[in-house]
Amino acid sequence: MTNFFSITFRGFIVFLLMSLSLSCGGSQVDVEVGGKKIDREALIEWNGERTGGDSDMSLLIETVNEWIQNQALADFLSEYGATFTKADIEKARDQLVAAGLSDSDPRLDFYSEWQAVRNFAAEGGSEVESAYEANKKLLGYELCTSHVLTNTRQEALEVIKLLESGQKFEDLALTFSTDPGSGSNGGSLGCVPLGAFVPSFERAALGAIKASKELVGPVGSGFGFHVIRIDKISTVESTPFEQLGERLFPSMMHLSSLTREVDVDARYGAWNSVTGQMEPVRISESS
Repeated sequence: MTNFFSITFRGFIVFLLMSLSLSCGGSQVDVEVGGKKIDREALIEWNGERTGGDSDMSLLIETVNEWIQNQALADFLSEYGATFTKADIEKARDQLVAAGLSDSDPRLDFYSEWQAVRNFAAEGGSEVESAYEANKKLLGYELCTSHVLTNTRQEALEVIKLLESGQKFEDLALTFSTDPGSGSNGGSLGCVPLGAFVPSFERAALGAIKASKELVGPVGSGFGFHVIRIDKISTVESTPFEQLGERLFPSMMHLSSLTREVDVDARYGAWNSVTGQMEPVRISESS
């Protein structure tokens, strides 16, 4: 696996909880996932390590999102008995260095523990199978969706406002979508099995189905920002565990964020449990 953004498990959490308190007094918890917490000073310190000292708010929000996604997977697996040895972490460290992360990089200790958890999820041991079998009904769907794809989050929010004002989804897709294929068809993407869409789109659609929501967005992806409509609920038999293959790891990531409780300090935005993404603070809400 080449993903550097892995999960800190036991050692990372211990480090975070041992961080110094803020100068104003106590330790303010900024993010909590499944009972695991990171306080403000620790979050800012980790963001500095992760970004090389850049304090830009958008990067801090990315750091929060990374921590949530990775801690959700760690917490999910631990619920089903996953444990990680020093050898697992050293193997992950060697893997990251071989992939190009410098062995003097200050993030390496954290990322090595994160990667060990990801490796565990991808390798599919008995604990992973138990976690999948207990929650696979959340993945038992074809995705029957339409979308409007925009270049920016603000444009997607404007599309949502127009929908709320009564304008037709099909008309907005034709007028505004930057995806010409689906846009010319009223935004329709048809019904496809899991694995046909990029992970963020797929996770948001699954979240919308779980929450019984017809409309979800903005959903960020490498293509832009999606406003997604669930056109119908199409249940299917969940893929047998032994047949998941390359779908195993993304399935575990989906299930972890679909099942974890997440709390985030509002100054960073909000965790959207439907989309499985952080939503930044809107300017009108932050004053």
